[in-house]
Amino acid sequence: MRVPISVDTTKSVVARAALEAGAEIVNDISALRFDPAIADEVVKANAGLVLMHSRGTPKTMQQLPPVEDILNEVVRGLRESIALAQERGVARDGIAIDPGIGFGKTAEQNIELIAKLDQLARAFADFPILVGTSRKAFIGKLLDNAPANERLNGTIASITASVLNGAHILRVHDVKPAVEAMRVAEAIRKVS
Repeated sequence: MRVPISVDTTKSVVARAALEAGAEIVNDISALRFDPAIADEVVKANAGLVLMHSRGTPKTMQQLPPVEDILNEVVRGLRESIALAQERGVARDGIAIDPGIGFGKTAEQNIELIAKLDQLARAFADFPILVGTSRKAFIGKLLDNAPANERLNGTIASITASVLNGAHILRVHDVKPAVEAMRVAEAIRKVS
């Protein structure tokens, strides 16, 4: 079985090196805000690009005041990033989007994004949606401040809700439990 390799980076020089070494997907948590030249490297390598919504920088994102309407903020930001990627030549069918659970959002906003993922799926019907909730702090908060290694059940609940609401790709730490949960979620979704 062939498995594509992805690299998480916000730097075009790192993207270039990873793509030259065999990576096929670049996951940019800044959605091209920090280094738009990542798109150029993706085009040169005919690779895939994940555009993730985030607010601020890694140093400031958790101190930012919350936005009033997180769903509209995410839609607006991702539309801008998709437009920039396409202007630089990234193929539309090579782009996936990620609402950026945990990246500059409150726990309540993370929950809202998962609950309203179907609206995001409608707004971006041509793009696969990637969701990464695995072991995130908002799950710990919901589970009486459970440490990261005790968030599996909460993770399974959040990824199941994500898939039932339109997610196509999941980023997880605990692969076997996630796959088993998704088999059940997919069976339910097919019937509904």
